[in-house]
Amino acid sequence: MRCKCSFLLVLLFFLIRSLQAQPQINYVSNAEQTLVENYENSEQKSLSSFKQFLLSTNFSKSDTFFENHLSALKDKIRDKDSHKKKTETIFKYLHENVLLQYNLNALVPDLTENQIYNCVTATSIFVSIVEEFGIPYKIYETPAHVYASINHRNEEIVVELTNPKKGFDFKSDKESLIQTLIDSKLISRDELAEKGAEQLYRENIAKTKSITKKQLLAIQYHNEALIKASNNQYAEAYNQMNKAVKLYPNQTFSEAYKYIVTVSQLDFTLDVSEKHTLLNSLSLSTKNDSMLTYTLVNHLGELVEDLLKLEENFESVTELLAQVESNILQDSFIDKKLRDYYVYMYTVFAQNASLKGETLIAKSNIEKALILSPDNSTLNTYYVSVTSNYATKLSQSGFFDAAQSIIETLASKYPEGYPIIDESRVQIILNALMPIPITYENEERLRQELNLAYSIQPENIYLKSFSATIFHELAMQQVRRSNYQKAKDLILDGLKFNSTDPTLLSDLKLIEDILK
Repeated sequence: MRCKCSFLLVLLFFLIRSLQAQPQINYVSNAEQTLVENYENSEQKSLSSFKQFLLSTNFSKSDTFFENHLSALKDKIRDKDSHKKKTETIFKYLHENVLLQYNLNALVPDLTENQIYNCVTATSIFVSIVEEFGIPYKIYETPAHVYASINHRNEEIVVELTNPKKGFDFKSDKESLIQTLIDSKLISRDELAEKGAEQLYRENIAKTKSITKKQLLAIQYHNEALIKASNNQYAEAYNQMNKAVKLYPNQTFSEAYKYIVTVSQLDFTLDVSEKHTLLNSLSLSTKNDSMLTYTLVNHLGELVEDLLKLEENFESVTELLAQVESNILQDSFIDKKLRDYYVYMYTVFAQNASLKGETLIAKSNIEKALILSPDNSTLNTYYVSVTSNYATKLSQSGFFDAAQSIIETLASKYPEGYPIIDESRVQIILNALMPIPITYENEERLRQELNLAYSIQPENIYLKSFSATIFHELAMQQVRRSNYQKAKDLILDGLKFNSTDPTLLSDLKLIEDILK
């Protein structure tokens, strides 16, 4: 529990900063934004399905398209006609004047500009027109198709808009339904041969359910997203899928979004900044969706690694991770993955700072990494190295007390297994001795510090060299004072630190000759 609290504290700063860089869904108009983000309370909720569809377009002809055809139908339909008769007239009119060419990938502009339709756009304009005539209707969704029905004297009449000849009062035996899916290019004959009619029926038709015009609008966004993705227009695809998921969260949409994410993140033509923007956009739909959360987190690692190859992306990585952290579902797997990404990020920050000699920044970042992964042996080793270097650098700048405090704290935390700590302890002692004049007045202080260093790491080559210099200088001062025995004692003490130093050995011979 303490580890998780520390984890959240470490993220707090970046979470606050990320609020300033939140990704957003792009809308054609304020009306569309209100419809998608606050559907149930929006004025646009009462609009017919096709008018809601039109809010997502900015094509000039779309504004009058629906009204013109509705006006034409009002001239053809009599008030005394039954619901069934009115619907049949609408069905025939649409297929003679509006629904002229089927295309699986048709969108609203294709219909309004070129009379090209698919099951979604056709169903939308159909139910919108029957609604204008007060005819009760329903919309149905299968895993791969949508269609409509109307109510006539307590009888449900199915209307299959993708079948111009037999679609009105459509009689749905299994074979005809399968044939409709084939004609609509929703399944292929190869699939039929491979799986058989029974399996295809279970997969594509048996799961039929009634949906609302809100959900139909979401399906339209979903279809547009898939079309955009197939044309490598990934930013638009993510944008439309975010709208779809907001309006109608379901597994089919999540799987489609996952597919779009996978394809886009594997597209080698996209640079790292584009992939960064896309995953940021995905985070708008992950907060309540475990599949999309896992999709985001699984693709995050490679993106973080790529971003961290360049120092100018460091800030982007912190903002991205904070954005992800605040917009996903939490579980143990996700928490571990995110911790791993943060640890990697802080480690790279530390390595980069070390290369530039910025040891304090390096130390600070590796400490953040250790908070998240305290038992990581590699991190601990790197932390010891960075902190030892930082303390040594402090002592080189004259901050001896601070350096001593840091290195001794480190030594108590890591009492064994890290020779670099002892090397730094000795080096800090030697650095502190360098400003002290080598005079007989300072002999006792110099001896104490050298003895301390010797007790820490007697074989330290810097200690051996430095101690030889000190004892040589002290001995020569005594020689100049004609105190040869004292000089000899100093040389002998120096040889305890470095028994093979040629200068000390030469000094000893000289002094012994004098004494003789």
